[in-house]
Amino acid sequence: MLRGPWRQLWLFLLLLLPGAPEPRGASRPWEGTDEPGSAWAWPGFQRLQEQLRAAGALSKRYWTLFSCQVWPDDCDEDEEAAAGPLGWRLPLLGQRYLDLLTTWYCSFKDCCPRGDCRISNNFTGLEWDLNVRLHGQHLVRQLVLRTVRGYLETPQPDKALALSFHGWSGTGKNFVARMLVENLYRDGLMSDCVRMFIATFHFPHPKYVDLYKEQLMGQIRETQQLCHQTLFIFDEAEKLHPGLLEVLGPHLEHRAPEGHRAESPWTIFLFLSNLRGDIINEVVLKLLKAGWSREEITMEHLEPHLQAEIVETIDNGFGHSRLVKENLIDYFIPFLPLEYRHVRLCARDAFLSQELLYKEETLDEIAQMMVYVPKEEQLFSSQGCKSISQRINYFLS
Repeated sequence: MLRGPWRQLWLFLLLLLPGAPEPRGASRPWEGTDEPGSAWAWPGFQRLQEQLRAAGALSKRYWTLFSCQVWPDDCDEDEEAAAGPLGWRLPLLGQRYLDLLTTWYCSFKDCCPRGDCRISNNFTGLEWDLNVRLHGQHLVRQLVLRTVRGYLETPQPDKALALSFHGWSGTGKNFVARMLVENLYRDGLMSDCVRMFIATFHFPHPKYVDLYKEQLMGQIRETQQLCHQTLFIFDEAEKLHPGLLEVLGPHLEHRAPEGHRAESPWTIFLFLSNLRGDIINEVVLKLLKAGWSREEITMEHLEPHLQAEIVETIDNGFGHSRLVKENLIDYFIPFLPLEYRHVRLCARDAFLSQELLYKEETLDEIAQMMVYVPKEEQLFSSQGCKSISQRINYFLS
């Protein structure tokens, strides 16, 4: 007997089976029959009929989505349209098993001979994620979607797109980077077109910086040769060695030297950093005290202060690198500190992602467990939404 996830996967596979078409001229004894004593007029049967029709339509959607994931080159516009209306999303459990089935199939069958055919650029999905799953970051929501979409829709961009995310820990920098990866590439972080580097993990020892530079250049070059659209993510960017930042410079220039010219027309660099998150918090707090609402805060209020403070920072190389001094970073994107209401929403999403029931009182209890600053106002969560998932486990034990 099938048990656990395999039983659930088998049930999901049954949903993928398209319903058999009706024979031409076949009669439907339940239609046109509403006599009081007729079995076809029984309300329970009518509801069953509607549920079966809905299940048939759903199975066609699942099959279309599965075939488009496995054979993207053979997926035409009609099939994509059949997958559902604009913005339609698979339920979380269905998407999970769809991804599992796709991975299983592609483990023994080459679904994609090169990385490029797995590029999806699902801007509708990205917009949905930013609007529904990201909380308290209206500036990020507006700027990231517009900037990334505009860049990738430019026929021949003259430079790589460089975005630098700044803010306190737990405000959503890694979360948004993951949204970009998942919506631009069918395989997410497993895509051959994506590389993620964590400064303290991939480049921990300053004495090996020359080796790191050679390895980094080789990985960038290899990825760009493989894919016409690439994405490079540098987490803890403020901890990157100045020599590594120098190596990246030619890849971000408008006209790179011939030896460093990018092989792929579209390249995005994301830098994630806690650097000067305190300045963002100070500006936001000042505006809130002056009577501004959070949603009235604009990039004009924050970006000039943020960029100036990054340049003046003396205890790391990022602000003094040519990336900043020569304006090779296109946008410094501030992530605002999160408030109590945003922490509650993060807790709710954590329950939903694990398909768990919750009570409003539980969300309040979780939000109240966080530390809020400054000491007097206690407006901002010092950890943002970090550790929310772990705190949920406390209520499940």
